[in-house]
Amino acid sequence: MVSILIESLRVRDSFGFIHESVRVLIVRTYGEEMWSNVLVRSGFESGKENIVNHYYKDSDTYLLIDSVSVLTKMTREQVWETYGGFLIEYTMEVGWDELVRSMSPNLKGFLDNLDSLHYFIDHVVYKANLRGPSFRCEENTDGTITLHYYTGRPGLYPIVKGVIREVARRVFEIEVSLTITGRTQRSVQMTIGERIEEHVIFQIKLDNQNNADNFIARKTPPVLESNENYLRMSSLDFATALPYHFIMDEECKLVFAGRELYNHLPRELLVVGTPMMRLFEITRPQIALDFDNICNFINAVFVLQARAGPGDSYQRNANSESSADDISHVQGLHLTLKARDKTPLIKGQMMMLSSNKHIIYLCSPYVTSIPELLQYGMRLTAMPLHDATRDIILLNQQRLSDVEVNLQLEANNEQLETMARDLEKEREKTDALLKDLLPMSVAEQFLKNEDVEARQYEEASIMFSDVPNFAFIVTKCEPKQIVSMLNDLFTRFDRIIGFNENVYKVETVGDCYVTVTGVPEHIDDHAEILCHTALGMLWESREVKNPLTDEPVLVRIGIHSGPIVAGVIGGDKPKYCMYGNSLSVASSMETHSLPGRIQLSAKAHKCAARGGRFEFVSRGRIPIRGRGEMETFFLQRSFKKSIWEITKRPRDPAVHSIEGYDELMDVCQPGAIENKIAEMRTFLIRPDENLDLFFDG
Repeated sequence: MVSILIESLRVRDSFGFIHESVRVLIVRTYGEEMWSNVLVRSGFESGKENIVNHYYKDSDTYLLIDSVSVLTKMTREQVWETYGGFLIEYTMEVGWDELVRSMSPNLKGFLDNLDSLHYFIDHVVYKANLRGPSFRCEENTDGTITLHYYTGRPGLYPIVKGVIREVARRVFEIEVSLTITGRTQRSVQMTIGERIEEHVIFQIKLDNQNNADNFIARKTPPVLESNENYLRMSSLDFATALPYHFIMDEECKLVFAGRELYNHLPRELLVVGTPMMRLFEITRPQIALDFDNICNFINAVFVLQARAGPGDSYQRNANSESSADDISHVQGLHLTLKARDKTPLIKGQMMMLSSNKHIIYLCSPYVTSIPELLQYGMRLTAMPLHDATRDIILLNQQRLSDVEVNLQLEANNEQLETMARDLEKEREKTDALLKDLLPMSVAEQFLKNEDVEARQYEEASIMFSDVPNFAFIVTKCEPKQIVSMLNDLFTRFDRIIGFNENVYKVETVGDCYVTVTGVPEHIDDHAEILCHTALGMLWESREVKNPLTDEPVLVRIGIHSGPIVAGVIGGDKPKYCMYGNSLSVASSMETHSLPGRIQLSAKAHKCAARGGRFEFVSRGRIPIRGRGEMETFFLQRSFKKSIWEITKRPRDPAVHSIEGYDELMDVCQPGAIENKIAEMRTFLIRPDENLDLFFDG
């Protein structure tokens, strides 16, 4: 269990358990803020860095460790060693405590069995098929232990130091010291290509004699004595009792084989003297099949793959002996044996016999589920009752079902999270759209399903703006040009409106753009705010080109202050509507204004002039259609804000004045408007055309 966690970065990807345990270590030691900083520096999205059943790239894990190293000011080796010690603590906390404690009564036995336990957890529990490290122990005459650590991932040996120290302290209640006595690397040719293998040699020494029996077993268990020198057992009995085994000599040639191996290998090869290289190749540990290598890794789990299946011999016989008349019979036989041509891996233990010249391989088919069993054309009866593989297959079948359910739940969880995020984005879009349609406070009431009642406001300011020669432009331009001009103009107006949350865009109709301040929340400076907005809109309109003349559009603006009634109309498609005479007056102010000018009614002028922040020019009393004569004023400038502050546009000192109002008013000086009209009349209007179109309104 420990070794799979140590080397779950073994192949391309690393197990999510590593990331989760690193997270817990950092959070416990340094706090949540440190872990957040590690994620930011590593480029991980929070919550996606530690999915336990997910496989992460090696680079992701190394990036995580490097970030920890930089932020904690430790070397990478120190981080790995600290992590190795914490790994034991964490794995015992999350449910592996009993397994770790039950492995062996002493540290040497624990290390001897790391390989076998690693293989079980890797291939049976997680079905991860990771290429883990290998450990080999030697007991020295001076009472120390020599540990050989073989890995295809150089540089991870500090984890082993941390793991062994913590196991010794926590499980066996002893203190040990570790010294690295050798570290070499070599290139190993694998079936998937060449890789670098690192061999690190540790010397483990007991620091004191307290609980010394927990370091190395001191007593040899007794052996039952027999009156005879040898226990007699027939070859048939031996082959039947151990159906999956073989014995080879020191030249790695076959001496004897179990009965069931004949169902997985060509019979003509299962004869005394056949080199084992012709029968099997070792897939784990990754060593050549020779006597010395096997002796060096005698404590490891050995996994072998047959080089040829039993169907090969049938096929050879069929090719040599069959004729055209019985070819269909041979093909049928071949189909029957198709499953048997697939030979399962076999795994087990190599044991040196007392002669020291023979090794027996006690093994079982590496089959962990019913589907695999059937895939190889096998049945449970192929394994003897004493073989725990039968129980593993049955138990693992249930475990696989549970794992599938968990994986499906995780996938569903992730899918639900994705859907929730998408729904949240759509909700945000909907809310944003609703807040564009309605004033902010009204939109929030609407989103909370609260009733929004209509209200009368004693004083608010309303602004109308339009393009004075719009009807004429429409008759002379393509529809696309009209839409493009209005889109550019209104987009700029929307930008100015967006600078102040107290300004609400009521609607646009044709070329008319209507805004209001002072509703739904009353504010004392509603007229002042709307005047600044009007100045910004007037400046922005200069950047929009008239498609006929390619000159700046000269909008006209009218403002009035007075009482209005406002409320939400509609449920599925709500709209914030306003009613009252004040809107008609504001519309009249716009209709009777001049291009490029902002005209205010006397009431709006009074409200805006309270603070003394604007310069106005009296226009006097002018006739207003349907209302008689009314006193009006033109807004010239603001003493409080420059054009650049209002529009949030950069000022070019070489071109623009300090405040920007000189340029704004140049086009609006006496005679400028009349000259522009005369120019358009000369170049764009034929004598027989109706000039009323140009002077729309």
